[in-house]
Amino acid sequence: MKNDIERLLGGKEAIIFDVDGTLIDSMGVWEEVDRIYLTRHGKPMSEDLQRKLAGLSILQAADYFRNVIGIDDPPEKMLAEWNELAFEQYRHEIQMKPGAAKWLALIEEKGLPMAVATSNTRKLAMTALHAHDIEHYFKVIMTGEDVVKGKPDPFVYQEAARRLGVNPANCLVFEDIPEGIQAGLSAGMTVCAVQDDFSDYQIDEKKKLSHYYINSFENIFDNKVEVLA
Repeated sequence: MKNDIERLLGGKEAIIFDVDGTLIDSMGVWEEVDRIYLTRHGKPMSEDLQRKLAGLSILQAADYFRNVIGIDDPPEKMLAEWNELAFEQYRHEIQMKPGAAKWLALIEEKGLPMAVATSNTRKLAMTALHAHDIEHYFKVIMTGEDVVKGKPDPFVYQEAARRLGVNPANCLVFEDIPEGIQAGLSAGMTVCAVQDDFSDYQIDEKKKLSHYYINSFENIFDNKVEVLA
């Protein structure tokens, strides 16, 4: 009988990770960043803002703030302000998900290339990876500044696979929100959903979409991965 490591990695050519809410416990930061940002600009914050922004690339989020909320700043100014508000937390406070570093090290030992496919800015993504000394694991780093359409559009995953030189059908994706899971599926990849407090209200949808589900990366080593499809 296969253990969960063999089950997940068997037949795979590459592993691709989302960052926020998947590798690092950062989703809660953005509610506070958005609250401060909107207060600075004299705008109220709707209760469902985070849900509306879920999966959007950082450039799509800027469009939303301009066209829906009505903040008349150019996207580059918005990105600079968001980076400034979140930078110190990404650099010093945000922690990795339990077992994530161990899982990355094992994948590297197996000789499988890895990539990042995040909706975040390049500055914050690189800050997080550098802060936890995991940047070196990834041959390709795709960010929200590299795409026109964010998740659930599959482009970010398709392009990560193309740059890795692998067949999307032989890639395993780790994601924490339904939009990201759908992006991986639409790219033709196998998807393992990851528990995150921010998206716990969507757990049924996440499990319905995914091939696998983990409450923690430690589940992989404990043979407690939920096989869903």
